[in-house]
Amino acid sequence: MTLEESIDGLDKLESNGVTAWIDPKVNQYVGQLGDINIDFIDDGTRRGYVLTAGKSGEGKDCGGCSCG
Repeated sequence: MTLEESIDGLDKLESNGVTAWIDPKVNQYVGQLGDINIDFIDDGTRRGYVLTAGKSGEGKDCGGCSCG
């Protein structure tokens, strides 16, 4: 997927073959949270994407959305 928007002034993030562009102020805030992980869960009671954040692998649930 591509967007026809300017990336001037945005920070480039790359992980696992995925490239994203983020506002530097948002990037600074996210960096304070620690690692950000996005997982897909389908456990019978929940189905969707879950975002977790935390330093040193101690993730905290930051929210999620039901997608599916």
